[in-house]
Amino acid sequence: MIIHRKFSIFKIKCKRYSLFYTIFIPISLIGILLIGGYTCYIYQKTYHNIQKNLVNQQSNYVGQVKNNLEQKIQTIEYTFSTYSMTNQFKQMLNQPLNPHNFEEVRKIRSELAYISVMGIDNTTNYHLISLKQGWDISHNSLKQLSKNELLQKKLLAEKTSDYIFWKKKDNHLEMRILLPIFQTERSAIGTATIPQTTIDQLLGKKSTNFFGIYDKNYHSLYQHNQPLTPNLQKKLTNSTKKQGTMIDDQKNIYFYLKSDYNHWTYVACLPNKEIHSSVLSLELGLTLLASCFIILFLIIAYLIASFAERPIREIGDLLAVDSIKGGWKSETKKILSGIDLLLTENAGMISKINKQKPELEKLFLLNLFYDQLTDIEIARKFAQFGYLMNQEEHYAIILIQIDDLGGRPEEAKDLFLVSLENIVSELIPKNMRFQPIILNQEIQATLLYMKPCIDKKKLIDYCTAIQQAAQNFLNIKINFGISNDYTEIKDSKTAVINAKEALSFRINFEQDTMIFFDDIHPYHQKYPAAKYPKKEEQELLDAMRIGEKEATQQYFIQVFSFILNENKHPIILENMILQLVNNLVQFGQLLGADMELLENSQSIYLEVLNKKNPFKVKEKIYTLLILPIVQMTQEKTDYEMRSLSEQMLVLLHKQYDQDISLEMLGEQLHYNPNYLSSVFKKEIGVNFGDYLQNYRLSISKHWLIETDLTIKDISTRLQYTNPQNFIRFFKKKIGTTPGEYRKQNKIYQ
Repeated sequence: MIIHRKFSIFKIKCKRYSLFYTIFIPISLIGILLIGGYTCYIYQKTYHNIQKNLVNQQSNYVGQVKNNLEQKIQTIEYTFSTYSMTNQFKQMLNQPLNPHNFEEVRKIRSELAYISVMGIDNTTNYHLISLKQGWDISHNSLKQLSKNELLQKKLLAEKTSDYIFWKKKDNHLEMRILLPIFQTERSAIGTATIPQTTIDQLLGKKSTNFFGIYDKNYHSLYQHNQPLTPNLQKKLTNSTKKQGTMIDDQKNIYFYLKSDYNHWTYVACLPNKEIHSSVLSLELGLTLLASCFIILFLIIAYLIASFAERPIREIGDLLAVDSIKGGWKSETKKILSGIDLLLTENAGMISKINKQKPELEKLFLLNLFYDQLTDIEIARKFAQFGYLMNQEEHYAIILIQIDDLGGRPEEAKDLFLVSLENIVSELIPKNMRFQPIILNQEIQATLLYMKPCIDKKKLIDYCTAIQQAAQNFLNIKINFGISNDYTEIKDSKTAVINAKEALSFRINFEQDTMIFFDDIHPYHQKYPAAKYPKKEEQELLDAMRIGEKEATQQYFIQVFSFILNENKHPIILENMILQLVNNLVQFGQLLGADMELLENSQSIYLEVLNKKNPFKVKEKIYTLLILPIVQMTQEKTDYEMRSLSEQMLVLLHKQYDQDISLEMLGEQLHYNPNYLSSVFKKEIGVNFGDYLQNYRLSISKHWLIETDLTIKDISTRLQYTNPQNFIRFFKKKIGTTPGEYRKQNKIYQ
């Protein structure tokens, strides 16, 4: 029995209506397509970026190889060319050499050894061949060429104007230079035999990827790994670009770069498998990430579908409606039928509801003001409470807020709001209003309706009558906030907000105000920049710090008047007054005010936040905040000023030889320079600058007598930019120059 009951509960929880699948499946498909498409886009984008980076690396590598190899070749060319222009070279070429000419052979071998040092590496063999005498010298041998060999060399030198030739052999590359380079008659040939292993080492090629070097006729000079295919060889030959890329059938990328120096072409291969190995982690990561996102999206789609279906499911469970064929529309119709049945069965409740009609009407108005009703519900409620919905009707909302309880405690405000409800009900005709209600703990609200429009004059008359009745019978002062004229009852929430906005502007006026939203609408639309009297506030704080009561009152009037006059928007005005109160509280805490000041500030904060009369706020700020601070500072001022002036003297006597100023002392003592100036003048009797100059003058007199410092050194140490300025000031004060003063006192001593 227990197992069967648990299974039934589980079956109810797992039951799904057609609406669930109608929502879940489309959302899931859309999410999967979006995630899949975005993942493919990221993969393609990242793949191309990685491929581009690898190609750039390959191009940099080819450029580096080209530069390194050409630098070595140019070095060999330069050394041979330089040697061919020497007198020794010319003399040696005209001499027949044999093993008996040891000294001459040694010199040539020495030059070849030098070329070897400057060239590629020690494995490269260098030769010098004389076309006139027919000898061939390398770094370790001397031999005579045969007539046939010598004839071939001469023919090579005579039939072309080029002076450098390259010839590829089985395992090395031979470089031939006709010497002298800058003469038409060539009398010698310099050769450099470069092994392929040397080029491998020079290229630094450690992988098995293809790398090739081709001469200006695209004949291969060097190849690492398999040669180029005929198709790629043809593309390379037909290319007119200085550099570029080629792709073979296996999607391998070949980068080539042509040299301006010797017209060689350098080709390097970037295998397709290397690109794929670089993006393998990307593929795995994107696949995992996409899977996670799809799972997450399916969970979200499941939750959304469950959330959307929950009301239908819960109602269906309550009405015992099972899933039926025909889709969610059929299920919804069946549920609605069950609801209608319940309404029919509960028709007897209507009589009980009618007994609570006034309270229900107030609840209806509250829901209307907070936009909690649909058009159908509003129409039904209108009919229920006996109101007619007419398109010609115009509506307006009156909000009433108590400004002054006449000395009663705040706890009595609820009672007075109820009394205001009764006054409004008596003074405004029933055919022009809905039931007056209490909107919240502060405000009483009444919805009016007139046709063909809201008569503003009548509204003013009604509000004036309510105001007088409240004053005469309740001894309270009230303010009115009146919304704009509107025709759609659904706009009541906006009208309430507008009426509250109008009511908030009462902070700019005295008590018993009547504010229409249409009058303050220009201020409501724009939100001007806040303006705060920082300079005047600083003067106020300085006066409070010194304890000058009259100046404090004068500056406070200026500050508060500035805030009221320059900030018309109530929110900005409220913020500016709160900023002033906050700054005064912080200033009082800085001066050591007691906890009573904080307690006073709380009531001021509440006064401002409730947008009470600004003149009362002004009076409270002055009496509860400013006067206690001024009285406290008056008691401390004399002692603090004496202590402060003594601290200034100590710092001045220590730092007289520095670029001292009131600003520097202000930073050290944490006071305003203007305040320090007034304290110094009041306590010492002279200005700060005059005292500093006189003190430095006394120091200079002491140094002139007791030390051997020059007048220039003294003026520099005393911060005079020019010794002449010091001499003029000294003479003006003492009546004689510093030099004469020193001389007189030295004689006296």
